[in-house]
Amino acid sequence: MFRGKIFYLIVVGILGSLIFSVVLFQRALKVESLPVYGQVNSFQLLDTQGREFRLNNLKGKVWLVDFIFTTCGGICPVMTKNMAALYRSFLPIDSVEMVSVSVNPENDSPDILARFARKYHADTTKWHFLTGARDEIKRLAVESFKVGSLEEPIFHSDRFVLVDREGRIRGYYDGTQQKSIDTLFKDIAALIKERK
Repeated sequence: MFRGKIFYLIVVGILGSLIFSVVLFQRALKVESLPVYGQVNSFQLLDTQGREFRLNNLKGKVWLVDFIFTTCGGICPVMTKNMAALYRSFLPIDSVEMVSVSVNPENDSPDILARFARKYHADTTKWHFLTGARDEIKRLAVESFKVGSLEEPIFHSDRFVLVDREGRIRGYYDGTQQKSIDTLFKDIAALIKERK
């Protein structure tokens, strides 16, 4: 009788462990990796200090980029407010950085971008505000990130673009919509945990 109870408990324990393992395995299979939309091409821009800033500066980082300009009265203020909220959320995490590229380089010099960064209390070693040659910015926005249009005089977009540690584009998000920002927050967290 006693042996029967022990045998029963062992069988129940083994079955319980087996069921638990199967459930965990199924959950692991359901966690899908973010898609890869392309590779960011190399670029050379200027930061708020007037120093060269290249793709290599972001190597090993998960980063978010948008294309804005400081005198924009349309979507840019909403986008920058949302970028600032994400920046504050991920500020303590060394592996996450933000990038805002001006699409109006004739106005947005490094000094003006530095003032703009201060308005949002941004540490420009974590949230980079970049400018540079118009042709380089166009090439980066349209050819590399696939946002904006060459036909527009100021070719910006409402998209936030999420990039992984290897410089691969992993997601596009509406930078003006809270639901999209909430999804982006989760996707940044997923990329932080993702292994190479």
